[in-house]
Amino acid sequence: MRAIKLGLISAVVFFALFTLGGLLLPSHNVVSRAVNIKAKPGSILPLVQNTSEWHLWIEGIDSSAMQQKQTIQIISVSDTLIVANWKTAEANYTTKFRFIYIPGQAVTIVQWQFEQEVKWYPWERLSSLMNDKILGTLMEKNLAKLQLLVEAS
Repeated sequence: MRAIKLGLISAVVFFALFTLGGLLLPSHNVVSRAVNIKAKPGSILPLVQNTSEWHLWIEGIDSSAMQQKQTIQIISVSDTLIVANWKTAEANYTTKFRFIYIPGQAVTIVQWQFEQEVKWYPWERLSSLMNDKILGTLMEKNLAKLQLLVEAS
């Protein structure tokens, strides 16, 4: 009986400490990557503002299994910013693509960022810290494919 009581008290104290530690972590996370593309924004925009073109440069976006697990909705489009809502089974992200054109160098900087709001649950806050490693690597790879696609045209 004493061992069970000690086990329950230990579990409650551990969960409380784990939760308090999780509350010290940010509730808003941003993962951002950028690439310089030797082209004007006008040649990049059609590939980014239309989700039906994403399969050309975002890996895995065209598989039917992937499409069933996520929804992507373009919220706003301008010459310098595209905002989309990207929902997956695990999370809800706001995705932003920024276009910064440097005329003197004929280069467009394409910045892609994922923003996520996480709840107070400690496991969500801890797992969101891994987004930079997981999403960041994929974003770099996909931006490199976008760069090759645009510069080859």
